[in-house]
Amino acid sequence: MVKKIIKEEMVSIPEVKEIMEELFEKMDKIESIQPDPFQEATYEYVHNFSKMNADVARNVIKMLVKDYSMDIEYAIQIVNIDPNYHQELRVILEKDVTLRDLSDDDLKIMIQKIRDLQQ
Repeated sequence: MVKKIIKEEMVSIPEVKEIMEELFEKMDKIESIQPDPFQEATYEYVHNFSKMNADVARNVIKMLVKDYSMDIEYAIQIVNIDPNYHQELRVILEKDVTLRDLSDDDLKIMIQKIRDLQQ
């Protein structure tokens, strides 16, 4: 079956999980459509590795892009990994010329802002 690309955008793992849950709900309503093995494996992956819900993920991404002028790619990686320590965050941001110069205290504040949005 040929599939038509309707929209292309970068999304985090929690957002993929939300999309797939909606898709599976629609598939359940139509008995003749079943998820294929690739869809099932993808859902299992996002179910196991999603570290926050999709609404929180979107809020964290918005905050990182707005407050730190961060590229969306880095913000999504931070959401996907959900680092607990500034060293983990530094590894994610080391290729960004501006963000790699943030102090350890700045990174700790960033992690605290993420935690605040998760509550």
